Amino acid sequence: MIWLSPLATVALASLTAALGWRRFGPLVASLRAAAPEDRSGQMGQRLRGVLEYVLGQRRLLTWPFSGLAHFLIFWGFLILNLEILQAGLEALVPPLNLDQQYWWGPIAFLQDLLALAVLVGLALAALNRYLLRPRRFAGSHQRDATWILLLIGLVVVTQLGLYGTQIASGQDQVVNLRPFSDAVSSIFRGMGRGEVDGWHELFLWLHLLVISGFLVYLARSKHLHILTAAPNVFFRSLEPAGRHLKLLDLEAAETFGVSQPQQLTWKQQLDLLTCTECGRCQSHCPAFNTGKPLSPKLLVTDLRDAVVARARGEAAPAGFWHRGAGAAGDRLLDWSVEEETLWSCTTCGACVEQCPVLIEHVPVIVDLRRSLVLEESRLPREAQRALDSIEQRGNPFGVAREGRMRWAEGLDVPLLADHPDAEYLYWVGCATAFDESNWPTARALVQVLSAAGVSFAVLGPQEICNGDPARRLGNEYLFQVQAGQVVETLRRAGVRKLIASCPHCLNTFANEYPDLGAKFEVIHHTQLLEQLLTEGRIQLSRELKEGNLTYHDPCYLGRWNKEYDAPRRLLRAIPGVRLTEMKRSREDAMCCGAGGGRVFMEEQPGERVNRVRVQQARATGAGQAALACPFCATMFQEGISSQDLQGSLKAADVAVLVAESMGLTY
Repeated sequence: MIWLSPLATVALASLTAALGWRRFGPLVASLRAAAPEDRSGQMGQRLRGVLEYVLGQRRLLTWPFSGLAHFLIFWGFLILNLEILQAGLEALVPPLNLDQQYWWGPIAFLQDLLALAVLVGLALAALNRYLLRPRRFAGSHQRDATWILLLIGLVVVTQLGLYGTQIASGQDQVVNLRPFSDAVSSIFRGMGRGEVDGWHELFLWLHLLVISGFLVYLARSKHLHILTAAPNVFFRSLEPAGRHLKLLDLEAAETFGVSQPQQLTWKQQLDLLTCTECGRCQSHCPAFNTGKPLSPKLLVTDLRDAVVARARGEAAPAGFWHRGAGAAGDRLLDWSVEEETLWSCTTCGACVEQCPVLIEHVPVIVDLRRSLVLEESRLPREAQRALDSIEQRGNPFGVAREGRMRWAEGLDVPLLADHPDAEYLYWVGCATAFDESNWPTARALVQVLSAAGVSFAVLGPQEICNGDPARRLGNEYLFQVQAGQVVETLRRAGVRKLIASCPHCLNTFANEYPDLGAKFEVIHHTQLLEQLLTEGRIQLSRELKEGNLTYHDPCYLGRWNKEYDAPRRLLRAIPGVRLTEMKRSREDAMCCGAGGGRVFMEEQPGERVNRVRVQQARATGAGQAALACPFCATMFQEGISSQDLQGSLKAADVAVLVAESMGLTY
């Protein structure tokens, strides 16, 4: 039979290629026909990302148990590719037997060692999936995972059988360097040479058939990421994290946002095809963890199923959150994703931060919102009221423009109109100017800046919303209108440097206005205060009334703009402060629930996100939560008062605590 091996090998390879292309071809065609997106350039940085996130498994290893299992399987399988190539060559050219060559010994040992590593990894993965069953696996394709574990196991078992029979027949010159295959060979010792050869050929063809079946099966499996993870990481966005939303060309665009699968860019489609269904995004999603109809994982898999179905010309599937019969047509929100799912998102970026294959969830969610808002005028009533107020009054709170400077009553706050040469423009922001609970932040900050001799001024009544809420809620048109007015005002005034108390404003000015041709030097107030402390321009000398603190990381200061240390350095510099971190802090910090326009909407169903976060702060034993965002402050104040925690937990902005330590009144 051996002389038939070359012909059979060619036939098997041809059949695998034909079946594979039948399954993979439509996906390739869909990617090629998708909306364009430029992800070129910076090749060195892109390759480093592949080394770090794919080969180094950086994000996976932050979860020790499942990370170790995946690491063993991944690296074992990577090295076993050499063995797969070897088996194919030996089937194609039977006289070729690399294991008769002594120089092959180190490679043979590595193959054997990693075969065992894969089996250990499979055992850990099975234990995690079928016995431990972490909540993040909810909604994953269980049967698919089972098939993949079985197929990988069969690849390794047939490999050990292949080399075990080879050793038993005396054809393996590197037997001492295949300890595990040698152990398997004991099963076949005592058999006749012809019988052992028969078993050897059986294992060889079973091995090749399992590999061929595995490759063909991948096209309909969540384990397609085996092929797509490296390119997905390679083509990741290299823009600053906060610059994650693309500017819509409102004049030239034929559609606004995404409502159909083919409107997704090729990178967005590649994201969907790369999802591993590991659930790490889901485990950190504030909406999912408080009972809202959003799981970033299931959103991605629903969209993926829609893209795949359209590519293959199949009937539209019902999404995980939408189990009704599929409707005719391509509209995603008819049969794949519920509107409530989209409006549950706080755009906090926890899903993006956790994803081991660097899927970019938030831009897709905002693109779907854009289609709803700009093409169909569909959004929650409270959100519509906020947008109407931005358009009519210049702020989302429904307050008359004349009230924008009420926070400064009794203080000598310089206006830019009177001090055009001021070094900094302090951008107060709507949430600080119109929410009275945030007035102490602005008042304390201007007192600290004045004491430090910082040259600054405010716009006063000329300040209007910079458009951030409109953009997050999907109204790109209103965002660009507001941004255009703000840019024109700042350019006329010659503004170059901005201080922002609101991380949302910081992100908009620093990362989104450059797309409009407006570049400013923007700094968050905690960053500036930390600089002033380092330069010796302010001294923190007094202890606080409550020095047992915990710090809440704002999403748009932390995850989106990578500032975690400046607020902490300030707090630790205050005499007597004991800073205790929450269980979820820094990159893992939980959102307060205000982002993505959620602060303007009712929160149903489930628990309120802010109240859960307040309880996390309370669990540290701290008597005071230090904050660095007016939206976070609003949410914390509500969470504290609604749960009657005023006696055990207070909340204050870092600027307020700095002013107190300086002995300033505000």
